[in-house]
Amino acid sequence: MRRKQALSIFLVIVMLLCGCAPGKDTADGGQRQQIIIWAWDETFNIKAARMAAEEYKKINENVEVIIETKEREEILTDTKMILSSKVYENLPDVIMIEDYDVQDVLESYESEFVELTELVDYSKYVDFKTRLCSKDGRGYGIPFDCGTAALFYRIDILEQAGYSEEDMMNLTWDRYIEIGKDVYEKTGIPMLTLDPTDLPLVRLIMQSTGSWYVKEDGTTAYIEDNEALRQALAIYQELLESNVGMSVNGWNEFISAFQQGEVASVLSGGWIISSIMEAEDQAGLWRIAPIPLVEENESAVEASNVGGSAWYVLKNSKNSEVATEFMITMFSENTEFTDALISEIGIVPSLKNPKILSNYEAEEAFFGGQQATKILTDMADEIPVVNYGSKTYEIEDILESEFQNVLVDGRMEECLKRVQVKAEAVARE
Repeated sequence: MRRKQALSIFLVIVMLLCGCAPGKDTADGGQRQQIIIWAWDETFNIKAARMAAEEYKKINENVEVIIETKEREEILTDTKMILSSKVYENLPDVIMIEDYDVQDVLESYESEFVELTELVDYSKYVDFKTRLCSKDGRGYGIPFDCGTAALFYRIDILEQAGYSEEDMMNLTWDRYIEIGKDVYEKTGIPMLTLDPTDLPLVRLIMQSTGSWYVKEDGTTAYIEDNEALRQALAIYQELLESNVGMSVNGWNEFISAFQQGEVASVLSGGWIISSIMEAEDQAGLWRIAPIPLVEENESAVEASNVGGSAWYVLKNSKNSEVATEFMITMFSENTEFTDALISEIGIVPSLKNPKILSNYEAEEAFFGGQQATKILTDMADEIPVVNYGSKTYEIEDILESEFQNVLVDGRMEECLKRVQVKAEAVARE
């Protein structure tokens, strides 16, 4: 009730201040209002937005939702350019922002987003998602998916090399690499893809130990003395140099590799399920297990996060008030819709209590009858909470560039020293 009252007051204030945005006349004499959404990933985020648009027609047929596909970087660049120039007529109503980018955006443009503190019940979401969507105790995003990381693998390929599902449980990185070498020798198939110009696996490994590119304050670069980062890079290098990892360039090659059966496993966030399941001929051949453990690190656990995102409404867009109602109705309050997203795209919901969803414990035939959502959601409780700060990708760009030298000369310590100096300058910006 408090949410409804707060939302009503919000809508009245916005309409009084801004006036109702013009819309197209409908057959019954009303006005059709358009909501424009920017997001990425056709099989996951875009599909979810389209499903929400179709479902919302049953509630309000006078709202037309237009979903535009843009890459993550394009959304950030275009949105920042519009907000900086204040040419609001080109502004979308809703954008998706990856969790790594949120604090950077809010640091510069907090006043440009609709505050949702009193409109969304943040207490029902897992703490680390609520924290990421907020600034100084004020909520701005509607949590969407948890990027709970897992080891997704092809049981048929592993069985060809003599391994079972039991063998893929409770792995250390040393054991994973050992199995990978054996699988490659017996089948000619690498274990996973690696892109030296993109390091999500390094992030996955670091967060599993409770560490990040910055210290807990979010602003102090933590590179040179970061043992977890050193361990992650050493694992990455061994994977790349031992035929366990197959080098790819970019998102499309990454997706194509596992969809075409060119690798035996994928280490990624739960959002990758929708892309895995696109290869319908592989139904029943995939399984899910926890990520390998960094055995040498006392803080390490078999749980981590990769990516994850939330929805944000732009305050000065043409139809921000209508967009706010749409997003809250579909993505915050509609548990039946969230339930549908589990079966349709394999979402790992950001809820503290996912048991309220009937599909939470559903068995997924594509994964051999495993309870895919339950497995991933249960692992989410173990993910170490870290402060991403606001410069994750800027620091990682520096690391990627310098790490190329390590692959040639092996001088890891010198690399980390150079990255530390450059990261300190970026973190202070």
